[in-house]
Amino acid sequence: MLMRLPFMKMCCLAMLPAMVTGVSVAAPSGTELVENAARRWLEELAQRHALQEPLLTLRVVPPTGRTPKTCATPPEISALDTRQISRMRFALACTSGNWREEYLVRGALSARVLVAATRIEARRPLTEDDVKLERRDLPNPAETVADVEELAGQASRRALQPGQVINRRTLAPALLVRRGANVRIMARNGNIAVAAAGQAVDNGHQGETISVRNLTSGKLIRARVVGIDEVEPADAMPQSP
Repeated sequence: MLMRLPFMKMCCLAMLPAMVTGVSVAAPSGTELVENAARRWLEELAQRHALQEPLLTLRVVPPTGRTPKTCATPPEISALDTRQISRMRFALACTSGNWREEYLVRGALSARVLVAATRIEARRPLTEDDVKLERRDLPNPAETVADVEELAGQASRRALQPGQVINRRTLAPALLVRRGANVRIMARNGNIAVAAAGQAVDNGHQGETISVRNLTSGKLIRARVVGIDEVEPADAMPQSP
């Protein structure tokens, strides 16, 4: 049996699609637009420096004494100053309305980066045991290191205490072989390796070619530095890490 709805109910139901269709979504405010732009900028910064597990927070400070403005076209957003994450400046401009506003954005970024796991002496070659990953606030992510492989053949120019962040600006090629030091000369042929005792005639950093005296034959050879007090004949194919 077909049921008939009262006229009032049918009328209201007929109007419902029009009411739903007529709902308008408010355009994002200037603060929201700037916050989204600043968030994207920080996310790209974290990706560019391969940060591990980055976390970010933002607080947008709108212009003081501002009055709400409208724009017939989507406003343009530009970064004016992003040198300090804690104090960035963005501009919101409306070409159709001929107005422009500047916003202050206070941001914070943290991630897991390499820090000293123990006391590290200055200019001593760094090893995996010297460092560990810990979360730190990062005023300047470009100065931090997150991948331990980047420390191969490197040393810190100054001594580091446990917990101090490894800073790129303080890193320098480590002196792996010192002049007069006893070294091991490694000659490899496939899976076969032969070691001989030698003495360094020169100082050497990772990958450098120096003079080494073979203590068995007394001959002076040219050898490539491959590790701490370890070299290989210069004419040998470099070994993969």
